[in-house]
Amino acid sequence: MCSRLVCFQTKIHEYQWGVIAEHPYIIASYLWNMFDFAVPMWKRGGINARNSKGLITFDRKTKKDSYFWYKANWSKDPVVYLTQRRNVNRERKNTSVTVYSNVGVPEVYLNGQKLDGVRRGYTDVHYVFDNVTLAEGKNTLKAVVRAGGKKYADEIEWFYNGERTRKADSSVNEHEHSGW
Repeated sequence: MCSRLVCFQTKIHEYQWGVIAEHPYIIASYLWNMFDFAVPMWKRGGINARNSKGLITFDRKTKKDSYFWYKANWSKDPVVYLTQRRNVNRERKNTSVTVYSNVGVPEVYLNGQKLDGVRRGYTDVHYVFDNVTLAEGKNTLKAVVRAGGKKYADEIEWFYNGERTRKADSSVNEHEHSGW
C-alpha cells in the first residue's frame, strides 16, 4: 500500500521538477536520496528506523513513482507509467489517474472503457485524468501510447471497497533530542 509519505513524495517531485524545468537560470538541483536509508531512533513514516524519501526502496527492489517521474523526464528510453501502483486499496470512489509518458499523449482505459479529459501536468511527460469514478471491487487501468510504429503500454489494478479514512502513520519519540 502507498503510504501518505510516498504519495506526498511523488507530488513534491512532480511539482519541484516542473518549476526547475521551466526556469533555466536555476543552475543546480539535487535529489534526496536515490535509496531509502536507515535512521536509528526514528519512529515515523510507517517504518521504524527508516527514512523513506528515496526513489527506490531500502531493499533496492521497488522503484517508486518518483523514480519513473525522473526517468520519463530525463531519459530517452520510452516510458509509459501509471502512478500509484502500490496504492492498490483505494480510499475514494472518485479519484484521478496520473500517467508519465515521454512517447506521447496516453490513452487510458478503466475496465476497458476509454477515459476522456486528459490534461497536461507540470511537464510535457505528465498527464492527468481527473474525476475518474472507480467501480466496486477490482479496477483495471491500462495506459497505451502508439508512437513510431510501436505500442507502449502499462497496466495496474486498483481495488475499491467503499469510502475509507486512513489513520495517521506517525508518532512522536519523546526519548530523542531533536535539536529545537
